[in-house]
Amino acid sequence: MARKSVELRREEILDATVTEIQRRGIAATRVADVAGALGVSSSLVFYHFADKEQLLQSAFEYAARTDIDALHAACARRAPLPDRFRAVLRIYGPTRRAPGWRLWIDAWGVGLREPRWRATVRRMDEEWRRCIAALVAEGVAAGQFSCPDADAAAWRITAFLDGAAVQLVARGGGPRRADITRWVHQHIARELGVDPSLLAARRAGRPRSGQTHIRS
Repeated sequence: MARKSVELRREEILDATVTEIQRRGIAATRVADVAGALGVSSSLVFYHFADKEQLLQSAFEYAARTDIDALHAACARRAPLPDRFRAVLRIYGPTRRAPGWRLWIDAWGVGLREPRWRATVRRMDEEWRRCIAALVAEGVAAGQFSCPDADAAAWRITAFLDGAAVQLVARGGGPRRADITRWVHQHIARELGVDPSLLAARRAGRPRSGQTHIRS
C-alpha cells in the first residue's frame, strides 16, 4: 500500500477508527491498526489525537453523532407522527444489521470499568431518549398518543430496544427477528396507547431510511 504523503483530515481518521473498532472491538483496537488501515504513520494519528483513549472515544462519539443527527431529522420531518415513529425504529430498531449494535454494546461494556467512557455513552444515550420523549409528547399533545408521562415512556421504550438488541446481537440465537420486531411494535404501541399495526412498516410507498447508521 502506498503511504499517504498529505495530512489526513480528522474525519478520515475517525471513519477508519470506527471500522477498526467494529472489526476488532474497542479493547483490541490499536493506533497502529488505524494507521495501517489508512497507510500512514501512527505519528500522524497522534497529531490529531493526544492518545489512544481520546482517539477511540472520539470515534465512538463521532459515529453515535451520525445516528443522533439522523434521529433528530426523522423526528423533525413534516410527516404524520406514525411515519416519524417508524423512521425512528428504522434507525434505532434492534433487528437491523448487527455491526452498529455491537459497537454500542461494546461501549457499554467498557463504560462499566472506565468512568470517561461511561460519561460519554451516558451523554449520547440521554440525547437519544430526549428526542424520543419529545416525539411522544408531541403525539400526546396532538391527541394521537395516549401516554401520561412522555419521559417515563421514553425510558421504557429505549430500555426495551436496548435489551432486545443485547439478546439478539450479543447472545445470538433465541427468538427470530420477525418475532422481536412484532414484540417491539407491541411494546411501543402499549406505551403510546395505539394499535401495533400503526408502527408496522408500510408495504408500499415507505420512506427511504437514508444512510446506514451505527446503531442499526
